[in-house]
Amino acid sequence: MVTPTMPSQKKVDVVEMLRLEAERLRILDLKAITKAGSGHPGGTLSLAEVMSTLFFGGIFRYDPQEPSWENRDRLVLSEGHTAPILYSAFVEAGLKGWSIEALMDLRKNPDVIAQGHTTRGTPGVDASTGALGMGGSKSLGMALAARYKGLDYHTFCIMGDGESEEGQVYEAASNAALMGADNLTWILNRNKAQQTAGTQDLSHVRFEDWYKAMGWNVIVISGESAEPAKNRDYITALRNALLQAKKDARMAGRPTIIIADTLKGKGVDFMEYKNQKPGEYKFHGVAPTNEELARALPLIEARLGSPDVAEMTAFLKDGAVTPDVKRQVNEANAKALKERRQKLIDIRSAAKVAFPAYKPTDKPVGTRVGFGNALTFMAQQHPEVVATSPDLQDSVHMFDLEKMAGRQTKTNPTGAYFPEGISESDAAGKCAGLGMEGLIPFMATFDNFLLEAADELQHASAFGSFYVAVGTHSGCGVGPDGKSQMGVAMPAVIDHFSGVNGELFDMYEAADAQEAAEITRLIVEQAIREGRPRHPVYLRCTRHNIGHLDRSGIPDYLKKLVEGSYVVPVKGAKGAAELIVVASGATVQESLKAAEQLATEGIQIKVVNVVSLNKIQKPTSAFVREQLEDKLPLVTVHDAEPNALGHRVKDAVNTARQIGRQPGIVVRSLGVNITPLAAHVGSGSSEENYRRNQLDAAGIAAVLKQVLNK
Repeated sequence: MVTPTMPSQKKVDVVEMLRLEAERLRILDLKAITKAGSGHPGGTLSLAEVMSTLFFGGIFRYDPQEPSWENRDRLVLSEGHTAPILYSAFVEAGLKGWSIEALMDLRKNPDVIAQGHTTRGTPGVDASTGALGMGGSKSLGMALAARYKGLDYHTFCIMGDGESEEGQVYEAASNAALMGADNLTWILNRNKAQQTAGTQDLSHVRFEDWYKAMGWNVIVISGESAEPAKNRDYITALRNALLQAKKDARMAGRPTIIIADTLKGKGVDFMEYKNQKPGEYKFHGVAPTNEELARALPLIEARLGSPDVAEMTAFLKDGAVTPDVKRQVNEANAKALKERRQKLIDIRSAAKVAFPAYKPTDKPVGTRVGFGNALTFMAQQHPEVVATSPDLQDSVHMFDLEKMAGRQTKTNPTGAYFPEGISESDAAGKCAGLGMEGLIPFMATFDNFLLEAADELQHASAFGSFYVAVGTHSGCGVGPDGKSQMGVAMPAVIDHFSGVNGELFDMYEAADAQEAAEITRLIVEQAIREGRPRHPVYLRCTRHNIGHLDRSGIPDYLKKLVEGSYVVPVKGAKGAAELIVVASGATVQESLKAAEQLATEGIQIKVVNVVSLNKIQKPTSAFVREQLEDKLPLVTVHDAEPNALGHRVKDAVNTARQIGRQPGIVVRSLGVNITPLAAHVGSGSSEENYRRNQLDAAGIAAVLKQVLNK
């Protein structure tokens, strides 16, 4: 492992310089928060020594002139509200884009780089954080990506003790231990207090026992006192622990957590947490007044003294990677990446995998089957494709991928399947981390269980993380498993996350297994073209078996797939359509059967398959410009919450009118009724659940005749 030149090789008292720098960081931090008029001074003050030691103690590998240098170490500040102390370190390190003026613009407006919580895209920030509990999963994904790609960089994550009450922290910690992620180090800022009370008032977890039980390497360090002699001891122990964690990377077989016993508000006596009663501690999320700042600064300056400015400047500069070391790291990682990628290709080359090619006469299958088979094929072609599932690998059809590309473990770093327990939030967050490092991660679970990871999915859309969330077992077609397993809400939920015009989240739902396969290929190929996409993807699949569409009469089908919708020819139809049925997913074929039945009665129906419901409302969409027809009423049909598809079709109608067209209105939106007041869904066959919700061909036909008064 190539490491930066350490300041300890200079003839300076490294520990003392780090102690002094921690005090300088406190001053910058408090000035910025006070000027902003809002922020979290207590937590930031407790991290001053951690930031000083990481950036200037020969630990963290970075180039201030290239903050996004590909071979830097990674740092995820999971307790994102402590961002100002990190920004202060960026300023002191001379990170490109940062200055004291930029720091003092903290929280000023949406355009400044010093946002209230760490935000990806800011120089030096590797992951957006702030929703507590999510950073650990992302740091794990980053670390596992390095191992999979054969790269030498270390990933650090800083999280709070109050934050660690979040269940996702346990999920990530458990999985990191299982995976033996020894290139991952967490720093737990155990500062004893959270927003409304002390941690002892809200939780009884002994973190050292907790992490030891999971198999982590646990180091506990005392760092409550800012008194210089005691603080030197703390910094010495902290630095030694961090250096050892990096030394053990790729050898220890387990991740490291350093539990830093700090104190909220450390270094400013009237801001320190001193076991106040719940509701009495002030400085978790309240900025100091100017008067309080004036009281605080002399306390810090007394410990700082008057260090030699030239000596301090030279010391801080030495924290960065040297040009020679950077060159060595670049060369070593370039060689390792090339060799690892070739090895990944060689592992897959022996497998006999074909891309799915279903025929209309083939036995019906769930669309999850087409997805799983295509994913295996794409993973063979492209080692960047990786996958995970929260203990549903068989149900979501990922076992074939594992058989072909291997299971990722601490003894098999080339495996493309990353095992996960029943931990949807961690699976999603981990995939976000994998995606940030240039991989193409697929996370598949039951459609309804994606709700368990709703915060991660929203976070991915808002901050531009890339991964593919696959929801199988969708809709009431799940049948016998009952209502709790029926994913009917996710299309609407994801659509709400996707922005006004769907630009924040790509959405796909397949009408049959072949379409699921084509969508999977489309997603992978598009990700490869884009390099590192900045938005997530959602693919919805069925468990229940459905037939295979005949697309021989659909010209330029793959182009239409990209556009998001297309007209499905109705056998026996003659003359102009009287009504348009807009369907998505499994209900496309039921709608087609209904249209074909009505054609025999002389009633002409046009059927449109919506593959991407958040694309059809755009003014340039084929749906708006070609597939809607003047004056024709519309009925939407979807095995989901009725207005998921319904509202987007209504948006499209409004858009069409704005550009001068005269489409009809949406007169009915058929979907799944999950009310507990009536037995519309429940354990039973897919057919029975469809019948009760008028989603089967007979029910759809009856509704269409009613709308047309026939």
